[in-house]
Amino acid sequence: MAPIIIACYSPAHGLDPPNFFHRQIFSIISMQAEPAVPPYSPTSAAPASVPVSPWRAFLRQFSPDAPSIAPLVVLILLGHLLLWTVLTGISHSAPDLDNMEELVWGNVFEWGYYKHPPLPSWLIYGLTRLLGRPVWLTFFAGQLSVVLALYFVWRLACEMTTQKNALIAVLLIMPITYFTTRGVISNHNTIQFWSIAGAIWFFYRAWRHRQMRDWLLLGLFSGFAMLTKYSALVQFAVFAGFLLIDGQLRHARTWKGIAAATGVLALMLAPHLWWMSSQAKTPIGYATHSLSREMTRAEHWQLMGDVFGTTAARLAPMLLVLIAIGCGVLWRRRAVRKTGAPVAAQQKIAAQLRPEDRRFILLVGLGPFVLTFLVVIVLKAPMIADWASTFYLLFGFFAFWLFATPPGDSGQLLRTCLKVVIVVQLATVIGYALARGPLSNMTGRATRANFPGAAISQNLQYEWISHTGTPLRLVASDTWLGGNIAIHAGPQVDVLIDGDIDKSQWVTAARAASCGMLLAINRSADSNDGTPPKVVEMMARAQWRGILELPATKKMDGPLLKIEWGIIPPTQNCPEKR
Repeated sequence: MAPIIIACYSPAHGLDPPNFFHRQIFSIISMQAEPAVPPYSPTSAAPASVPVSPWRAFLRQFSPDAPSIAPLVVLILLGHLLLWTVLTGISHSAPDLDNMEELVWGNVFEWGYYKHPPLPSWLIYGLTRLLGRPVWLTFFAGQLSVVLALYFVWRLACEMTTQKNALIAVLLIMPITYFTTRGVISNHNTIQFWSIAGAIWFFYRAWRHRQMRDWLLLGLFSGFAMLTKYSALVQFAVFAGFLLIDGQLRHARTWKGIAAATGVLALMLAPHLWWMSSQAKTPIGYATHSLSREMTRAEHWQLMGDVFGTTAARLAPMLLVLIAIGCGVLWRRRAVRKTGAPVAAQQKIAAQLRPEDRRFILLVGLGPFVLTFLVVIVLKAPMIADWASTFYLLFGFFAFWLFATPPGDSGQLLRTCLKVVIVVQLATVIGYALARGPLSNMTGRATRANFPGAAISQNLQYEWISHTGTPLRLVASDTWLGGNIAIHAGPQVDVLIDGDIDKSQWVTAARAASCGMLLAINRSADSNDGTPPKVVEMMARAQWRGILELPATKKMDGPLLKIEWGIIPPTQNCPEKR
């Protein structure tokens, strides 16, 4: 059998378009039988074919020189996903705070949660139904969003240029911190990568090909993006601005496409909006509160300086990769000149693109960043660097203005990019895993990554069972500590976040009364999770109370954790179902 080929559709490069479903969402996967080798004939003028082993033929699929490099792209992305999931899963005894938040929310299917829209928690809900609540699950979820986004970016680039140039654009953004060390933080910024990337891809297709199906798929991905985080509105505003500048808003066909996409988006948001109408605390209220901080102009400029500094640091790995690749290219050209061999004519990759595509890259690639910072500065609104996580998906395209290749032949540049990026990625993931896990434990540095959540949960479950003799169902605590107890106690255990029913719509007053609660407060000197006032009030009503002390790390003379616990016993049979 011939190798499996995942086609990258590009009308500009002569590839036949696949059927609609695979062309738009996944890709074509085709398998063809190899032609039989004709028998040897002394009169045949054709040279005898050299037999190739099946293993060598298989490996050739993943060569940068293969007719289609789609298998190489898939291999790179799967390797990225596997490395970051496995190494962080081994080195971390607990997830990051945002990951724990998703594990707490995602234990119950809801149409929304008090801080954010529901899609990331739905993802965790589905995964935990299959795999339980292991620590590594959220690392996998975050990096799954990353690799899907990178794949969509590659597909978008394939619409504009060759597959090899498209892979170069993807490789160059892979070292950005948002896709590596922060890609394992499974929060709403990270989980929004794939839907924003998909929306950009189908917006491009809708703008270029003007097909209704592309507008509908734009609406679908836009719905996914909005159900992840409302900041997707920034990307939609950039789309509208691009259509205005490009002159497409003068055409009725464009407005029909916009109406179709908006209709799909509205249908997807309707259940979530209905849910919000009956809630005391909603994502809209949380977002409004987050943006209502009062600051002087001097304080705001200081905040913006911090944001720009953080952003520069997180983009720095991409800059280092660009420098390393540029040095490699110059060294290779110098070596060729010394041999006296002829040098092929070079042309900037950007010059090989359509002028319209160059405009798309610049406006859509820079638009979210420029628009957000202009609005934030003018309105003196608060800002943190994480809110701009999705703004850098097209930054790899900007290298097209830096690198020159023989027209249609970027194989050598691609090989250089592969070597540099693979080395940087391996160094990053190995260094991150070692620093966050073994080295922190050896030096006695207590972090979330080496938090002894399993030991705390085991000890407090013992106290609950020994005092009540009934299964544990509810933990009232802050999200971090309560989540660490719950994920190691089983899927039947929910967290009453901060002891507040408005933040935990899966808990009713009747359920809390019938099931009782395990109360937990981190009283450690260096705890930065706060002390929930409602949990403190409940602690005064606890029938049994105590203090659990245990090492925060594996270092013998390291810091200690001090956990205050209390038990409000169940009053009657706790319902099995929520």
